Amino acid sequence: MGRRRLLRPFPGGVGGGLFVAAIAAALGSMSAAAESLLTLDVSHADGRYRLRADMEIAAPAAAVHAQLTDYADLTALNPAIRESRVEAAPAPYDARVTTLVRACVQQLFCRELKRVEDVRERPERLVAVIVPAASDFSAGRTEWRLYPQSDGVRVSYRAWLTPDFMVPPVVGTALVKQGLERELRRLLRNLERLARARS
Repeated sequence: MGRRRLLRPFPGGVGGGLFVAAIAAALGSMSAAAESLLTLDVSHADGRYRLRADMEIAAPAAAVHAQLTDYADLTALNPAIRESRVEAAPAPYDARVTTLVRACVQQLFCRELKRVEDVRERPERLVAVIVPAASDFSAGRTEWRLYPQSDGVRVSYRAWLTPDFMVPPVVGTALVKQGLERELRRLLRNLERLARARS
Protein backbone atom coordinates (compact mmCIF):
# COMPACT_ATOMS: atom_id res chain seq x y z
CA MET A 1 0.00 0.00 0.00
CA GLY A 2 2.41 2.66 -1.15
CA ARG A 3 5.36 4.07 0.74
CA ARG A 4 5.51 3.63 4.47
CA ARG A 5 5.23 6.80 6.51
CA LEU A 6 7.39 7.80 9.45
CA LEU A 7 5.78 8.10 12.86
CA ARG A 8 6.39 11.77 13.58
CA PRO A 9 6.79 13.62 16.88
CA PHE A 10 3.68 15.52 17.85
CA PRO A 11 3.38 17.77 20.88
CA GLY A 12 0.65 17.22 23.40
CA GLY A 13 -0.94 14.34 25.30
CA VAL A 14 -2.41 11.07 24.28
CA GLY A 15 -5.75 10.66 23.66
CA GLY A 16 -7.25 2.93 21.14
CA GLY A 17 -10.87 0.61 20.54
CA LEU A 18 -12.88 -1.99 19.16
CA PHE A 19 -9.75 -2.94 18.42
CA VAL A 20 -7.55 -2.65 20.28
CA ALA A 21 -6.93 -0.78 18.15
CA ALA A 22 -4.14 1.18 17.06
CA ILE A 23 -0.49 0.62 17.00
CA ALA A 24 0.78 2.24 20.15
CA ALA A 25 -1.28 4.47 22.29
CA ALA A 26 1.09 4.10 25.16
CA LEU A 27 -0.52 5.77 28.13
CA GLY A 28 -2.84 4.31 30.71
CA SER A 29 -1.04 1.75 32.78
CA MET A 30 -4.20 0.38 34.40
CA SER A 31 -4.23 -3.40 34.32
CA ALA A 32 -7.09 -5.87 34.38
CA ALA A 33 -7.61 -7.45 37.77
CA ALA A 34 -5.23 -10.32 38.40
CA GLU A 35 -8.08 -12.78 38.96
CA SER A 36 -9.75 -12.00 35.62
CA LEU A 37 -6.80 -11.61 33.24
CA LEU A 38 -5.44 -15.09 32.56
CA THR A 39 -2.88 -14.45 29.81
CA LEU A 40 -1.59 -11.50 27.82
CA ASP A 41 1.19 -11.45 25.25
CA VAL A 42 2.45 -9.04 22.59
CA SER A 43 5.09 -10.07 20.06
CA HIS A 44 6.69 -8.70 16.89
CA ALA A 45 8.19 -10.36 13.81
CA ASP A 46 8.63 -9.35 10.17
CA GLY A 47 6.89 -6.00 10.65
CA ARG A 48 3.79 -7.56 12.21
CA TYR A 49 2.59 -7.14 15.78
CA ARG A 50 0.67 -10.02 17.33
CA LEU A 51 -1.52 -9.67 20.41
CA ARG A 52 -3.26 -12.34 22.44
CA ALA A 53 -5.15 -12.29 25.71
CA ASP A 54 -7.56 -14.45 27.69
CA MET A 55 -9.68 -13.34 30.59
CA GLU A 56 -12.77 -14.28 32.57
CA ILE A 57 -15.56 -11.77 33.15
CA ALA A 58 -18.33 -12.21 35.71
CA ALA A 59 -21.02 -11.05 33.27
CA PRO A 60 -23.17 -12.76 30.62
CA ALA A 61 -21.66 -13.32 27.19
CA ALA A 62 -24.48 -11.21 25.72
CA ALA A 63 -23.37 -8.20 27.78
CA VAL A 64 -19.77 -8.54 26.60
CA HIS A 65 -20.93 -8.92 23.00
CA ALA A 66 -23.16 -5.85 23.30
CA GLN A 67 -20.28 -3.77 24.64
CA LEU A 68 -17.89 -4.85 21.90
CA THR A 69 -20.42 -4.03 19.20
CA ASP A 70 -21.37 -0.61 20.59
CA TYR A 71 -19.36 0.94 17.76
CA ALA A 72 -20.64 4.47 18.26
CA ASP A 73 -19.22 4.55 21.80
CA LEU A 74 -15.82 2.89 21.47
CA THR A 75 -14.24 5.73 23.44
CA ALA A 76 -15.69 4.03 26.52
CA LEU A 77 -13.38 1.08 25.90
CA ASN A 78 -10.32 3.23 25.36
CA PRO A 79 -10.21 7.04 25.56
CA ALA A 80 -7.30 7.12 23.09
CA ILE A 81 -10.01 6.72 20.47
CA ARG A 82 -11.01 10.22 19.45
CA GLU A 83 -13.77 9.23 17.04
CA SER A 84 -15.66 6.11 15.99
CA ARG A 85 -18.37 5.61 13.41
CA VAL A 86 -20.17 2.73 11.76
CA GLU A 87 -21.59 2.30 8.27
CA ALA A 88 -22.82 -0.43 5.96
CA ALA A 89 -20.21 -2.96 4.88
CA PRO A 90 -19.95 -5.16 1.80
CA ALA A 91 -21.18 -8.74 2.09
CA PRO A 92 -20.50 -10.96 3.95
CA TYR A 93 -19.61 -8.43 6.65
CA ASP A 94 -22.14 -6.89 9.03
CA ALA A 95 -20.59 -3.47 9.66
CA ARG A 96 -17.71 -1.23 8.61
CA VAL A 97 -16.19 0.53 11.60
CA THR A 98 -13.86 3.53 11.39
CA THR A 99 -11.83 4.72 14.35
CA LEU A 100 -9.45 7.65 14.71
CA VAL A 101 -6.91 7.07 17.44
CA ARG A 102 -4.42 9.44 19.01
CA ALA A 103 -1.42 7.14 19.40
CA CYS A 104 1.83 7.96 21.17
CA VAL A 105 4.97 6.15 22.21
CA GLN A 106 6.52 7.44 25.44
CA GLN A 107 4.71 10.76 24.84
CA LEU A 108 7.48 11.70 22.42
CA PHE A 109 6.22 10.42 19.09
CA CYS A 110 2.53 10.82 18.41
CA ARG A 111 0.18 10.73 15.47
CA GLU A 112 -3.45 10.22 14.65
CA LEU A 113 -4.12 6.81 13.15
CA LYS A 114 -7.09 5.86 11.03
CA ARG A 115 -8.33 2.30 11.19
CA VAL A 116 -11.16 1.00 9.01
CA GLU A 117 -12.37 -2.52 9.64
CA ASP A 118 -15.06 -4.76 8.21
CA VAL A 119 -16.69 -6.76 11.00
CA ARG A 120 -18.54 -10.07 11.02
CA GLU A 121 -20.75 -10.53 14.07
CA ARG A 122 -21.84 -13.83 15.57
CA PRO A 123 -23.32 -14.33 19.05
CA GLU A 124 -20.08 -15.75 20.43
CA ARG A 125 -17.54 -14.56 17.88
CA LEU A 126 -16.49 -11.25 16.31
CA VAL A 127 -13.98 -10.98 13.48
CA ALA A 128 -12.70 -7.66 12.12
CA VAL A 129 -10.48 -7.31 9.05
CA ILE A 130 -8.63 -4.09 8.25
CA VAL A 131 -9.42 -2.32 4.97
CA PRO A 132 -5.88 -1.33 3.90
CA ALA A 133 -6.82 1.25 1.27
CA ALA A 134 -8.64 3.32 3.88
CA SER A 135 -6.36 2.73 6.89
CA ASP A 136 -2.92 3.52 8.29
CA PHE A 137 -2.33 -0.24 8.41
CA SER A 138 -1.41 -2.39 5.44
CA ALA A 139 -3.09 -5.47 6.96
CA GLY A 140 -4.63 -6.73 10.16
CA ARG A 141 -7.21 -9.01 11.72
CA THR A 142 -8.84 -9.17 15.14
CA GLU A 143 -10.93 -11.97 16.61
CA TRP A 144 -12.90 -12.06 19.83
CA ARG A 145 -14.33 -15.40 21.03
CA LEU A 146 -16.76 -15.67 23.92
CA TYR A 147 -17.08 -18.92 25.85
CA PRO A 148 -20.05 -18.81 28.25
CA GLN A 149 -19.36 -20.23 31.71
CA SER A 150 -21.68 -20.99 34.60
CA ASP A 151 -20.63 -17.79 36.37
CA GLY A 152 -19.80 -15.54 33.43
CA VAL A 153 -17.81 -15.75 30.22
CA ARG A 154 -14.27 -16.55 29.15
CA VAL A 155 -13.01 -14.04 26.58
CA SER A 156 -10.33 -14.89 24.03
CA TYR A 157 -8.70 -12.08 22.05
CA ARG A 158 -6.35 -12.63 19.11
CA ALA A 159 -5.09 -9.94 16.75
CA TRP A 160 -2.30 -9.03 14.39
CA LEU A 161 -1.45 -5.68 12.85
CA THR A 162 0.96 -4.52 10.16
CA PRO A 163 1.41 -0.72 10.33
CA ASP A 164 1.78 1.21 7.08
CA PHE A 165 4.38 3.57 8.50
CA MET A 166 7.90 3.30 9.83
CA VAL A 167 8.56 3.43 13.57
CA PRO A 168 11.59 5.69 14.27
CA PRO A 169 14.67 3.76 15.41
CA VAL A 170 14.82 5.79 18.62
CA VAL A 171 11.41 4.36 19.53
CA GLY A 172 11.92 0.80 18.35
CA THR A 173 9.67 -2.23 18.49
CA ALA A 174 10.27 -2.88 22.19
CA LEU A 175 8.63 0.39 23.23
CA VAL A 176 5.79 -0.14 20.76
CA LYS A 177 5.17 -3.59 22.25
CA GLN A 178 5.09 -2.09 25.74
CA GLY A 179 2.59 0.51 24.58
CA LEU A 180 0.37 -2.08 22.93
CA GLU A 181 0.40 -4.22 26.06
CA ARG A 182 -0.58 -1.29 28.28
CA GLU A 183 -3.41 -0.31 25.95
CA LEU A 184 -4.67 -3.89 25.69
CA ARG A 185 -4.71 -4.14 29.47
CA ARG A 186 -6.67 -0.89 29.70
CA LEU A 187 -9.17 -2.02 27.08
CA LEU A 188 -9.76 -5.34 28.84
CA ARG A 189 -10.23 -3.64 32.19
CA ASN A 190 -12.80 -1.27 30.72
CA LEU A 191 -14.55 -4.11 28.89
CA GLU A 192 -14.88 -6.01 32.14
CA ARG A 193 -16.23 -2.99 34.03
CA LEU A 194 -18.71 -1.97 31.33
CA ALA A 195 -19.97 -5.51 30.65
CA ARG A 196 -20.63 -5.99 34.36
CA ALA A 197 -22.54 -2.71 34.44
CA ARG A 198 -24.67 -3.84 31.48
CA SER A 199 -25.60 -7.02 33.31
